[in-house]
Amino acid sequence: MRALVIDEEAKAKAARVVAYAKAHPYDPSPGTDSAVAIPGENPKHVAELNSFRCVFTHTYSHDAGAYFRHLTISVPSKDYPNPFAAYTIAELFGFTGWNGHSVDPPSGWQIAVNKEEHCIVLAQKL
Repeated sequence: MRALVIDEEAKAKAARVVAYAKAHPYDPSPGTDSAVAIPGENPKHVAELNSFRCVFTHTYSHDAGAYFRHLTISVPSKDYPNPFAAYTIAELFGFTGWNGHSVDPPSGWQIAVNKEEHCIVLAQKL
């Protein structure tokens, strides 16, 4: 079992990344400045919460014509974060709508497992 500690330091790390993401929206479309930058390689998009590596952006989707909160969470093993940990972390990054106890995906959240990058991916329309 992996421990997730949500203390003032964790809240401050998440708040720092959220503030940066809001000020620097990510547009992965070809030809944009952010298309060549990988958020996970920019420490301003990354928060390390214990052994959970969190990469957060405000990402523009041209298909949807909207911005999304976009969060990837990985851990240093062959495992993935459990849903409760992932949802708890997502709330730190501004995701809304989780009831605080269910492992069912919250309404309006898109959730996927990225096996190539070995992470959980969460998105919510802003």
